[in-house]
Amino acid sequence: MAMHVIFPGPRTMIQDKGRLGYQNSGFAPSGFMDRVASHMANVLVGNPDSEAVLEFCFVGPALFFDEEVNVAVCGGDFGIEVEGKKYPADKAVHIPAGSTVRITTGKAGLYGSLAVGGGLDIPEVMGSRSTNLRCGIGGYKGRILMAGDVIRLRDPSNGKQDLSWRWVPERRLVSPEDPGITRVRVIRGPQEDMFTEEGIRTFYESDYVISSHSDRMGFRLTGPPVEAVSGCDILTDGIVNGAVQITGTGEPIVMMADRQTTGGYAKIASIINVDIPLFAQLRPGQMVRFERCSMEEAQRLIREAARAWEQHCRMLDESDPSKARKVPAAGFVLKSGGMQSRDAAYPVRTGGWKNRGIGDGRKDSRSALWRKNGR
Repeated sequence: MAMHVIFPGPRTMIQDKGRLGYQNSGFAPSGFMDRVASHMANVLVGNPDSEAVLEFCFVGPALFFDEEVNVAVCGGDFGIEVEGKKYPADKAVHIPAGSTVRITTGKAGLYGSLAVGGGLDIPEVMGSRSTNLRCGIGGYKGRILMAGDVIRLRDPSNGKQDLSWRWVPERRLVSPEDPGITRVRVIRGPQEDMFTEEGIRTFYESDYVISSHSDRMGFRLTGPPVEAVSGCDILTDGIVNGAVQITGTGEPIVMMADRQTTGGYAKIASIINVDIPLFAQLRPGQMVRFERCSMEEAQRLIREAARAWEQHCRMLDESDPSKARKVPAAGFVLKSGGMQSRDAAYPVRTGGWKNRGIGDGRKDSRSALWRKNGR
């Protein structure tokens, strides 16, 4: 069984959890830009949540499958079209043998993750299938996908079972309070004391715009310059995902999945783990504002998101139609990059479900369980 690339999209490549443990040797970890989307897509098609996916940017691929398979796409406002029939994101779609799958693009979000049931038959390089374009390693021949590429699956038997009943909560990528500005929480950076009080106030009280000069390595932001006490240069030290560096001109750069391993600009803040996926979905021209968050709160949020995700995965497994026992569906909402229970005390700001139709025009049978919220 194989997947044939008809149209790759401008920058589609293979990514998984990342090439961890090699930053001390100068290798960027790479990996998912939107970790939540990739985990969701994988779970929908019965894969481990860290399995490699096709990650695309803005424009998705067109693929031909020579045997039946389950696929899912999550992330931005994307959809799936199979031989003219349209399906929404955030649910599994069973693809008949000999079908062409095209990804449709919507109005929100930048990155999409397309998971294929059974996993991609791609060799691991240093423990990962992630593509590192700068080094030319991992993924499919160390490069972005091209028309004519053929990728086999490791477990073709996955397609024998129709998983189209599987679903995940749909994320809303804009804030209902102010859809024009995305608020992202950050913790204090290791060099915050290198900036003046006015500079720190500017950073937290200003709206910044995502620059078109942004990619998997980092997102450049334009806006009011952040004033430093005496420059932003430091002795080079380590860089983490979501670190906010301030350049010599006072403009922020947020480090992303393909970031360099070390850097010499002062870091005023770091985006908290649960908000990195939300930030990664911002398109050039969109505005962002940073909000302070304590380390304790950031840790609480990631634990809460992990618990909710585990609960949802358990619910999916227990509600399998092939199993006799039925369980009531649990309610979830998404808090930025993570999920939380409906009854959690922390208020929902950017999460929500939306009732969406399926390809034949009928409403999904789970509609009674879903909250109707617009993106």
